[in-house]
Amino acid sequence: MIIAIDYDNTYTAAPELWDQTIKLFQDAGHAVICITARTDGLRQPVLDSIGKLVPVIFSGSEWKREAAKKRGYAVDIFIDDMPEIIGPQHLLGK
Repeated sequence: MIIAIDYDNTYTAAPELWDQTIKLFQDAGHAVICITARTDGLRQPVLDSIGKLVPVIFSGSEWKREAAKKRGYAVDIFIDDMPEIIGPQHLLGK
């Protein structure tokens, strides 16, 4: 399974807890990545924290699901405080 964790207001809300959670996922054989909408000028804090544990994708204005696919990740679970930027939303049954 591939789990994607957002950075701002998700990982940063409880970094120590997320570090433990990431390790649990990894120890169970799952891949964890970080996908953030941050852009070039704001990368270093991400790389200095969660970036020491997992690969980081900087999606900028791109949909997060598409940014992950372009880099070879078919994400199974997204953990994000703003799920509306993961990808276009489709209502079921419509």
